[in-house]
Order: sequence, then C-alpha cells, then structure tokens
Amino acid sequence: MIHQKQNRMQRMVRAALLAGCLSLGTTAYAGITFQFQYGDPAGTGFLDPIYGASRQAALNTAAENFSSMFGSHFSNSATIVLTANAQNDPYSGTLASASSYFTNPGSAGFNLGEVVRTKLQNGIDLNGNVADGVVNVNFGANWELDFNTPPAWGWGWYPGTHDFYGTLYHEFTHTLGFSPVMTQSGTSAFGMKDGSWSTFSSFIVDKNNNPIIDPHTFVLNQGAWDTGSVGNWGGGGSEGLFFNGTNAVAANGGFLVTLYTADAWEPGSSVSHLDDRMPGIEGTLMSPASYAGPQMRDYSAIEVGILKDLGYVAVVPEPETYAMLLAGLAVLGAIVRRRASVITVG
Repeated sequence: MIHQKQNRMQRMVRAALLAGCLSLGTTAYAGITFQFQYGDPAGTGFLDPIYGASRQAALNTAAENFSSMFGSHFSNSATIVLTANAQNDPYSGTLASASSYFTNPGSAGFNLGEVVRTKLQNGIDLNGNVADGVVNVNFGANWELDFNTPPAWGWGWYPGTHDFYGTLYHEFTHTLGFSPVMTQSGTSAFGMKDGSWSTFSSFIVDKNNNPIIDPHTFVLNQGAWDTGSVGNWGGGGSEGLFFNGTNAVAANGGFLVTLYTADAWEPGSSVSHLDDRMPGIEGTLMSPASYAGPQMRDYSAIEVGILKDLGYVAVVPEPETYAMLLAGLAVLGAIVRRRASVITVG
C-alpha cells in the first residue's frame, strides 16, 4: 500500500503504494502480462465517462513497463488477472494498494496459497477463472499520468504531482508476494497463529536473527512479534523486525534487512516494506514512503535479493545493462538528496 506525506515540517499522513530513473534497454525480456477487470460501479473510477479511458490507458502503460522492468531481472512469466478498483478521495492519505488473492491449504506451514506468486513460479492457477489479485488507485491524488513527463517536485505548500508509475510498480510488487500477510495481532490471512503463512513471513526474524514463526511447529512467537512489529529500529528504537533471506542479506553487505516498523502499528505499511530510514535503503521502490516528484522505477539489489528468496528466478543482465544500472543509480542518488515533499506507500 502507498501513503503520502506532504513535507518534513508537516504532519506525516499514512494509510493502507521520469527524471533520473534507470532506463532499460530495448532487449525483449520475458515478463508478466497483466489483464484488468474493472470493478467500479458504472460511471465511476476506471469507468468514468470523462476520465475512465485515460485512467485505463495509464494503468495498462504501468503494467506493460513494469513487466519489462521485472523481466529484466527475472525469467518468470504468466498472465496475471487483477481486479482494478478506484476511489476519488482527495483527503485520503492512501495513494494506492494491491494484493494477491489467497487460498487456504488447510494445513500448517509456510504454504499459504498465494495466487499470483504460485502462478508465476509454478504455472498453477489456484483459483481458476477468478481474478488473481486486486489493485486499488485513489484518483483524488494529484497524479502525473504521462509516463514520459517527470512528476513535479513538491515545494513548501505546493504539493507537486505523484508518480503514478513508480507507485504502481510498488503495488504490483506487493502482488508478487512482497508482504507478510499478517495483521497487527500477528494472525495470518485466515486468522490463525499456527496455520498457513506466506513465504515472505518465513524470513521474518528479530534483531538476533530468531524466527518470528517457528519453522517446525509454525507457531508465532507472540511476544517477539508484539515487541518487534512496533520496535521502530530505523527510527532509533531498540527493537524491530528483519528479513533474513540469503540473497537479500548478501545484497545488504551481510546484514539483516530492516523491515519498516514504526512506534505504532500502521495498517498496510508495518512489516510490509523496507525501512527507508536505514542507510542504503532510502529511496528504494519498496520503501513505505515516497515524495511527490519522480520516484524509483526499478528494483535495488536488495529487492532483487528478496524476490529471489521468495522463489523468483533471476536472469543474468547483459553487459550494457550493468553500465546503465550504474548510471541510473548515480542519478537517483542525487535525486534522493534533493527531495522535498513525501508520500507513503503501502
């Protein structure tokens, strides 16, 4: 889920997800084919008689370009069907949200039926003709819908424009399994604390690298969850929760990857994002907050590592892609230092 912030001097608003972005080559990559089923009431949202066509076009452009970005890192391919819904609430702090749908395997384990991830990795459709997941967009926000026009930075009281494409890339990544699928109390998708858990949750540990969920009994360590999920490690707290997948840790210089845990639970944000207050993580695609203006539209090495840990098969970039990656990261480093008004992503 993505939330928005106005600037560092104003109250940060959170709820439930191109200048300087990395350019990808023209090489044809494998990738995801998205199809959308519009769930809005007639005459509203994506079906609005005036704005609906442009909104649908922007969503499809986001999907096509995300597929190319994803395919530059991973070889998994499938057709993913998402229900697309919209709202028009200028007072909401939520920019967008998204999730895979799930099926209950009926037994304990890290075996939650994640429809999108299973389809991409195993070619199995767990729910047949039903959509694989859902994406929601708030068109009450001030979006830049032209893919090639850099969103405007926010300065002072000028809110700027939000990067529709960076935001949607973030949300599409949540559908891939970048989420623990856990509530504030620590229950899983089907309301159990000793049942089926997502693959992402199997990598959640405390600061001492102790699993939050026992890998043998699949029972939640309630005390560790209650303490760590609001431990605010990146904000100077003494606790927190971390991702300990082998590939992610290697990409993070051998250190556990800090997940976002504020000092109070934030639905749609807590534990579902990287903590951008930590060195090396600020500005990444899966940060919990992003500023008005251009945003990241590619994965960092840590995010690639996390998705590899979740079971996605990495491809080896061609030599020219490495050169472009280095150039893109240099520009993005300058952008992070310049940002002036912020948005929260779910």
